[in-house]
Amino acid sequence: MFLECFGVRYRVLRQQTDGTWLICYDKAAAPFFVSTAVLEKYRRIQTPEEALKGTASTKTASEERRLLLIQPLISDEDCMTDRAKRRSLAKQQAQEYNTTSRRVLRIYYRWLATGSVSAPPKQGKSRMMEDVKTLYDEAIETYYFSSAQRSLRDAYDCMLLAHYVDGAGKLAENHPSWHSFRQYYYRQGLHKKSRKAITRSGLSAYQRNGRLHYGSGTTWKDKIGYYQMDATQGDIYLVSRFDPSLVIGRPYIYLAVDTATELIAGLYVGLTAGESAVVSCLVHAASDKVAYCASCGIQITPEQWPSRGVAGGIITDKGREFCGQRMDELCIRYGVERESVPPFRPDYKGVVEKTFDLIQQRYKSLLRGKGAIEPDAMERWSTDYRSQAILTLDDYTKILIHIILFLNNRALKNYPLTPEMMADRVVPTPANLWRWYEDMGRSVLMDVDEEELTCVALPREEARVTQKGVAFHGLTYFDPGLRQLLEQLRGNKVTVAYSPEDTSQVYLLHDHNYYPLPLSQASSRYQGLSEEELAAYRAQEQGRVRGMAAQETEARVELLRRSREVIVGKIREHVSTKLNGKIIQENREQEEGHLT
Repeated sequence: MFLECFGVRYRVLRQQTDGTWLICYDKAAAPFFVSTAVLEKYRRIQTPEEALKGTASTKTASEERRLLLIQPLISDEDCMTDRAKRRSLAKQQAQEYNTTSRRVLRIYYRWLATGSVSAPPKQGKSRMMEDVKTLYDEAIETYYFSSAQRSLRDAYDCMLLAHYVDGAGKLAENHPSWHSFRQYYYRQGLHKKSRKAITRSGLSAYQRNGRLHYGSGTTWKDKIGYYQMDATQGDIYLVSRFDPSLVIGRPYIYLAVDTATELIAGLYVGLTAGESAVVSCLVHAASDKVAYCASCGIQITPEQWPSRGVAGGIITDKGREFCGQRMDELCIRYGVERESVPPFRPDYKGVVEKTFDLIQQRYKSLLRGKGAIEPDAMERWSTDYRSQAILTLDDYTKILIHIILFLNNRALKNYPLTPEMMADRVVPTPANLWRWYEDMGRSVLMDVDEEELTCVALPREEARVTQKGVAFHGLTYFDPGLRQLLEQLRGNKVTVAYSPEDTSQVYLLHDHNYYPLPLSQASSRYQGLSEEELAAYRAQEQGRVRGMAAQETEARVELLRRSREVIVGKIREHVSTKLNGKIIQENREQEEGHLT
């Protein structure tokens, strides 16, 4: 098999699961490995005529000697991929046949590339025009097709400086004209080649904006339950739900969007990014949306948000949060397939990327002047949008839920309806499409116990059982119903599963069971806080304590000062007399008589 990339032909030597070994056909050199992702740049071509001739069975005496010279390398297939072994065998053959290892390798590479060991035909003296064309190609390749993004005229000037300027800096009289250089560039069609866009703007930019776009993202999967997942940071600042004067920053949004229907199946909104957020989004996608919305004070019907069940597969990028231990365990336990798209290729999961844009477009105009970030945020003298923040995390979550309900029930204008959908007169809203796929049995979702799924998905850490309960992250958890179990584990370290978004409860893992533990009365004031809010709340408490400590210190010093004033005054009035117990008793009785 032969491939081509940027006008250079390559021969395929060996194909592997993670990539392919190639060798340059036009210029014999060492084989090299190309990954599967990079191999997309190469296109398949027909076998060159010269390669077909090289496979002829009749060999000259000279060709037979060359074959004998490289026979050990040919016999050992590992020589193609093992550079050390290749060089070692070439050195041995060179010593045996009184030649150089370089010549042995050159013949071997020629044989790998062309199937022939005959020397390439000698070329006569090139004409002047051929030399000029070579310089043109070199200048365009080096100076124009580069990340420096020089203009074509700058590339021409660089060529003149490199080849047509003498030591004194004088330009040669026979230098090619700008018109000739420019004409060669356009006549060769170099301005139309994809390499121009790739070398000047980068491969990622070309793949996103320069290559042909065909097909539809929704037709990638023909069943519901394959989710595209991604994350972004909301363009808004939020305040603490317990102290509106505290700005807690920008929230993170994770979405799980069904590929086939564009339905938003899972949502995570919080102040924590990472693997726990991804897992929470997957758990939410599998949960009952009616109960979830009710917990947020929003009443819906199952038809408005019908997604429920563990996904059959997820499509993500190669971010670390999608490849952690908890994700591995969750996917293995429930058989969730994972597909990772190449880096810097958001177009491979364009459904979820577009959904983020749709969501933020919906609330930007409503929340302008209320903490929403405008495009001029990084400009000098722009508004400090943090000072405008008024929404809490709960408020922002409610707004997102309403937007998602709207998007899940809107008509999709350009959705590619199948003949079956048209026959059933399906109105192309994500919710309707989801129900149609579900009725047709085209689903890879799996029903599971939601509480079990939640416990399995939660992150885990060690905690210690104390006299007051389970001590974890500075809080105490206790359940009177588990008093006997906690007494047995007292003084030991245990494993707990917890939610970073809600410190109200943890799960004690013991004998493969999950035991829920609520906050004890001593820590009940932290009920409902996330870990970030807990840290902010404690910082505020510590600030108040430090302020009270300073006031207490001042009060103690003032008490000492006033007490000393009283004592010093009495010392001056005191007259020293010799006393005994009888005299003290008489004085005491006399003092009591005055008081009565």
